[in-house]
Amino acid sequence: MTARNRTLGSRVRALTDLFGAAAACAAAAEAGRRPSRDALKRVGIDADKYYGIQR
Repeated sequence: MTARNRTLGSRVRALTDLFGAAAACAAAAEAGRRPSRDALKRVGIDADKYYGIQR
């Protein structure tokens, strides 16, 4: 396997992880639950600020 293939594979994996985390955040919000800190971090949202939002 060439270095380019590994780089492409890691980019695809990172993109897949990002979409998975976004889906997990959306599903939790729709169900009225709090998304996990890890999912929020992967999407680029500060978990402490997200959890501090009052309804």
